[in-house]
Amino acid sequence: MTIKPFRPAAAILALAALAQPQAAFAQQCVDQQDLADSVIYAMPLMAEAFEDKCGAQLKPDGFMATKGDAFVAPYRAQQAKKWPAAMRVLTVFAQSGGEDNEGGEGMAELFQSLPADAVRPFVDALIVQKLSEEIKTADCGKIERGVSLIAPLPPQNTGALVAFVFDLTGVDKPKLCPYRAK
Repeated sequence: MTIKPFRPAAAILALAALAQPQAAFAQQCVDQQDLADSVIYAMPLMAEAFEDKCGAQLKPDGFMATKGDAFVAPYRAQQAKKWPAAMRVLTVFAQSGGEDNEGGEGMAELFQSLPADAVRPFVDALIVQKLSEEIKTADCGKIERGVSLIAPLPPQNTGALVAFVFDLTGVDKPKLCPYRAK
């Protein structure tokens, strides 16, 4: 049985690939720790996209309404620290061609000359927009349930769990590097 990866995570990787050059890059796989850190980086963006798409559909006493800000806060606090890892993941993803990289070469050339911190707000906005488009309103309740299930985990565990699931299910766009125990 093949388990498909969580679509919003794949959408983040696909969209953000537009922000990176297609130039040669020594590493042909995504380091699993970088992927875990990227999940931590992206969680506030995923929450924003989710609330944009699903806010009107959610119960006023549901998880996101009552505990959403508290859930996102520790992720948001780590975003700046996790941005370099997210950039490395995006670079590998872009180099591998991504899953939806149409027009990516032109964008990549534009961003080549910009510092990573200058690219970040643009990438963030694109991620939120793309994720908002990808989320199906019929799935809003399920997604909120899933968020409530991972909420007790510290951000590092959530990121590592996503990397583990990607590794276990054989996600190959981009390919993951073999797991290295610390």
